[in-house]
Amino acid sequence: MLLPPPSPPPAPPPPTLFPPTHQPPTTTTATTTATTTLPTPPPIPTTAPPNTLLVSLLVYNGWPFADHWEYFVSSPADPEVGVVVQAAGDVRGGFWLEVKRGWRVGMVADRGGGVRRVGLGWVGEEYFRGDGDAGLEKLCGFEGVLFRARAPGKTLRSVDGKGGATAGRERITQRNCQTWVVEAAEEGVKEGIWGQEVVDYLRGASMMDC
Repeated sequence: MLLPPPSPPPAPPPPTLFPPTHQPPTTTTATTTATTTLPTPPPIPTTAPPNTLLVSLLVYNGWPFADHWEYFVSSPADPEVGVVVQAAGDVRGGFWLEVKRGWRVGMVADRGGGVRRVGLGWVGEEYFRGDGDAGLEKLCGFEGVLFRARAPGKTLRSVDGKGGATAGRERITQRNCQTWVVEAAEEGVKEGIWGQEVVDYLRGASMMDC
């Protein structure tokens, strides 16, 4: 009597979408990594020293592009209202320096935007008296110091096939609102408004947002 043929071997399991060594990081992992590598803001007193105003950095979520940075001087009467000093614009069309007075931080949050505030330091109120240089409107001394840093120009070039191979190899240093904030902070160090730790923090945070 003939024996029946042996049963065929079982089918191999389906391949995994990602090999174990190349799985994308989870949201938790990515967030934890970013949090642990961010630079530490400069230490500042929690209560205001006499005759000072708090200067902060406002960071607006710019995903998928770099975040927008601007300076914010809080009003002593209401910390949510104050003066914004910024380089407005974009890398395609260029930037201009701008002062917005009576600005409420919650304005952007109310419209669904994201904003983060980082205290940079308490600055003597003598820098905020309205006896500075005249521009589009009267600038106080603090604003005048920041305005010593020039506004970034156009640093995003369109590719149109012109200029040959040399133009394609030309290195362009991109300047934006963040680089202006760092350069303006350097002017603040020269003036004695704050210490080098403010510049170091801003430069490190800007490098993390590249």
